[in-house]
Formats: sequence, C-alpha cells, structure tokens
Amino acid sequence: MKKFNLSTFSKRFAVFGVLALMAIGALIPATAFAASTQPAKCAAGDVQCVITAGDTLIANRQTALNTLNSKVSSDLSSHKITADQASALQSDVSTNQTGLANLKTKLDAEKSASAARQDVVNIFLQFRIYAVVLPRDYRRLEMDIEINAKAVMQGAAPVIQAAISKAPASKQARLNALFSDYQKEVAAAETQLDTAQTDFPAMTPENFNQNRTSYESTRQALDTALKTARVDLHKAANDLQKMANILGIKA
Repeated sequence: MKKFNLSTFSKRFAVFGVLALMAIGALIPATAFAASTQPAKCAAGDVQCVITAGDTLIANRQTALNTLNSKVSSDLSSHKITADQASALQSDVSTNQTGLANLKTKLDAEKSASAARQDVVNIFLQFRIYAVVLPRDYRRLEMDIEINAKAVMQGAAPVIQAAISKAPASKQARLNALFSDYQKEVAAAETQLDTAQTDFPAMTPENFNQNRTSYESTRQALDTALKTARVDLHKAANDLQKMANILGIKA
C-alpha cells in the first residue's frame, strides 16, 4: 500500500483552498457599467457636431471593452480561467470592437445630419455595450472562475478523504461531518452554475431591445444563480479551512 505523505497532501490541500477562493475574486471594475460621457447637443443640421458626438460615444465604449479585455488577460495569466474561456470572451470583445470601428467609419463619412444621427442611434440599438455586453461578459467571467473553482474543489475530494482516513479516530467524526457538508455545498454550487449557463444565450442586444421584460427576468435569474453559487463555494471553502485546521494544515 502506498504510504500517505502528509507533506505532499498539505501542499495540495493549500492549493485547493487558494484556487477555490478565486471564485470570490472575480471583481468587476466599479466603472465597468458606467454611462459614457454625454456629448453636447447639436444643432439640427450640424453634421460635424453629430459626428464628433458619436465618435466620443464610440471611443468611450472601445475603452470600456479594452478594460474588459485586460481583465480577461489578467485572469488568464493568474490561472483563474482557461485559455478556451479567455478566447470566448476575447472573441466577443473583438467582435464588438470591430463592429463599433466599422460604424465609426460609416459615421465619419456621413454628409447629412439625419444619417449621422441614425448612426449614433445605432451605437445604442445595435451594440448595447453598457446595457448588455459588458454586464453579460463580466458575469460570464465570474461564472467561468466559479466553474473552475468548483472543479478544483470536486477534484480535492479524494485527497481530503485520504487525509481523513489517516486522522486520529477522535477527529474523524468531525472531519467526516465537515467533508459531507463540503460535498453538499460544492454540489449545490454546480447546480446553480448549470442554471446560469442556460441563461447566457438570452443575454443579447436583440432581446434587450425587443423583449425587455423577459431580458430583465433572465438577468435577475442569472444574478441569483451566480450569487448563490458564490455563497455555496464560500461555505465549501470554509469547510475546507476547518478541516485543514483540525488536521494541522495551513490551507
């Protein structure tokens, strides 16, 4: 029988604890959903004024998308998300930035104020960067981190069981109770994350524009699922910490 190595277990236990708590670290920048600076009102026939105003609105959105992209890159570098998860988010950022850039090119070439104003309207109707894209993608980033933390915590189960089996008999009852709760909370988080994943396809500018009531209902359900999963992972991480304390391990 392979000898149980407490030193090796301690290191792995600590890693599980740190990675699990990453689910709590998907912080959204305070300015992520802030409304862009509103340009000055333009006279009815002032084409250049409308173009300048629209360019400002587009630039603000491009900056906000760059901030999201940087957050995704940072979380990828710190191993909170996978390359595939980062790629999906970065692709969405790129798609929206390209669309905005194309719209800016069209706007800048307009010769009439009415055409320019329609382009400005389309900044909102077609893209919904602040209303839909940024809130959705930051939530997706949070969900990805929670999914990864959940997977790490599920993977820790055999290691935890091995430690409990080697613990003094006087400690096993308490350890087994904590481990049972740990598994329950991780499973609960998985259920909430499964629910969250089904909500994302409906989070689109089109649904926001055409069926706002349904969109808001889905958004609220998504927020509830992510928050509940985060709470469940918190509880599981606390169980992990208690088990580590009983075993005399720094997790």
